[in-house]
Amino acid sequence: MQRILIILTALSIGVAVVWLGYKTLPEDNVEVINGHIGVSALLVDFGDIDQDGGIVSTTVEVSNTGEGVLEIHRLSTSCGCTTAQMNESPLSAGEARTLTIEFDPMAHPDQSGPITRVIYIQSSDPGQPELEIDITGNVIPKIL
Repeated sequence: MQRILIILTALSIGVAVVWLGYKTLPEDNVEVINGHIGVSALLVDFGDIDQDGGIVSTTVEVSNTGEGVLEIHRLSTSCGCTTAQMNESPLSAGEARTLTIEFDPMAHPDQSGPITRVIYIQSSDPGQPELEIDITGNVIPKIL
């Protein structure tokens, strides 16, 4: 009899734990407020770039157009000749900051002509977890 009482008590505790765990799960209809990434330009055209003229740079504004916090997970580029730098701390709703983009035409001294590079911004935006900014230009070879 004592054994049955112990089993019933253990089952009751187990059912209570499962029920309490279920009750603390978030409801399906709870809306999650996310940040959304926006940029002032998806294409940067440096135009003609003198190969011996040094690094060219420009800036693009990155903003959070959503109502929640936007986290920037990673900045990367398609080539070592191109860099992208900005403060990667989370952006509050409506906040914007400057992304500095640089291209070094001497990174590949034997290459000239049209170039295409890409800046990748990975963020917490559920609709666009990776945003791409295209970089174009035309490297004019140095005169020997």
